Amino acid sequence: MVQGFVDVHSHVVPSGDDGAATVEEGIELCRIAFEAGTRILFATPHAHAAWDQFPRTAERRDLYEQAFPRVRDAVAAWGLDLRRGWEVYPSLVADGEDPRGYVLEGTRAVLVEFPGWWLDVDGAVGLVADAARNVERAGLVPILAHPERCPAVVADPESVRALAEAGWPLCLNGPSLTGDHGTSAERTAWRLLEDGVVSMVASDAHGFARPPRVDAAFAAVSATIGSDAALPLFDGSAIPWGR
Repeated sequence: MVQGFVDVHSHVVPSGDDGAATVEEGIELCRIAFEAGTRILFATPHAHAAWDQFPRTAERRDLYEQAFPRVRDAVAAWGLDLRRGWEVYPSLVADGEDPRGYVLEGTRAVLVEFPGWWLDVDGAVGLVADAARNVERAGLVPILAHPERCPAVVADPESVRALAEAGWPLCLNGPSLTGDHGTSAERTAWRLLEDGVVSMVASDAHGFARPPRVDAAFAAVSATIGSDAALPLFDGSAIPWGR
């Protein structure tokens, strides 16, 4: 097991989304992650639906592929293992696009996001379930990001239990647990944690105002349920490793 945190969700490599804008910024964000105890960090740019702000265009893929090795090689010198991935809007894989192009490097997982409060989406939980089923049909495991930021889940936290019971890991944002995403997300995150449907916690870092660190969330969860119970949410043990 990795001696440190494993963070499956961050926007620390330039890709033309709302994360790191330059390689230099990405390296400094990675330094924050490393100094806060993270040892494996996945760089997961947005792959939005075509109608949204950050679809995965050829230009964005090229920018990411050019920037990624520069950041990865710089941070490897410290001992931080930076890996590729994408944060996928559920309609992309729910509608039949091959999810294998979005796999988190070195795992059998695809990071699929719950639609957030900033989107007006009917049937959001069902849309995520459809995406998860298609990921599973491809022989992969969907990791479902920030359910606590989805209005449908805030309104009915019990609605995600079936997804967790299907074996699809739910991944909270660390800042939700510490109140940095607002009171509704905080309340819902703790409710999901108490309900036992959460498998992991990630940073969803977007920049210096939302840095790639999960140590504060780990401390908060440890204070509530104890460090032994908290650690599996942060150490990568819930990730389906392998190819």
